[in-house]
Amino acid sequence: MSKDLTTTTNNLEMLTALRNTVAPGLTDPEFVLFAEMCRATGLNPATKEIWAIKAGGRLQLMTGINGFLKIANSHPQFDGMEVEFERDEKGQLVAATAKVYRKDRRFPSIATAYMAEYGKKTPIWAQMPSIMLSKCAKSLAIREAFINELGGLYTQEEMPSEFAPPKPYEAPPIDHTVHGDIIEVRKPDEPKTRRIPTFYDTSKLDGEQRSAADRYLKSCGAKAITESIWRAPIRLQRLTQCITEDVQDEQAVEA
Repeated sequence: MSKDLTTTTNNLEMLTALRNTVAPGLTDPEFVLFAEMCRATGLNPATKEIWAIKAGGRLQLMTGINGFLKIANSHPQFDGMEVEFERDEKGQLVAATAKVYRKDRRFPSIATAYMAEYGKKTPIWAQMPSIMLSKCAKSLAIREAFINELGGLYTQEEMPSEFAPPKPYEAPPIDHTVHGDIIEVRKPDEPKTRRIPTFYDTSKLDGEQRSAADRYLKSCGAKAITESIWRAPIRLQRLTQCITEDVQDEQAVEA
């Protein structure tokens, strides 16, 4: 295989993996938009710097505050940032204001996030309200300062809970159930069967193998029509070596 073809194949495999993990449920145009945003921002979806979420049929491209900070700090005109907090007479946090400075601008970009608007009833917000609200203020100010780079991209702290980032992808476990020579290798979400009646002959199995096969067939709704012949209502994943076509007439066998 040529180097160019290998590279193309690897790229296609990576795009497929990303689409199935960090951007599930996207249409082709939505995925193209997501890929273009990754390219434009330099954020890496494979390391969870950016992700795409569908909620209520609506697409939202999102990142964390570290994604915004990465873009800001890599920009040649970035010149620092500061955050101030406002509290009421009881010391309760009311708002956080962030200022983002650019070398090519006379005035900073300023944004204020109010607890009444952004605060969420979650453990992390209850434990660290200042940090969480400052993330919202920073996100607002950084987006205003770098609108060309960040227009249309939001941090998870700014969004409702239904736009939470997807759970880390985990390959589904494989179920290995061994009874002598009877082995099942199946993903939990994989359909067990094709819906066609299938006959199984367990006469060639010995001892625990046959007992295990009989228990399995019975648990799957199979019907014993002779001592060793079973009729399963559907084709099963296990016992493929026991499938038989010797039963010509089920009624005759039962008789």
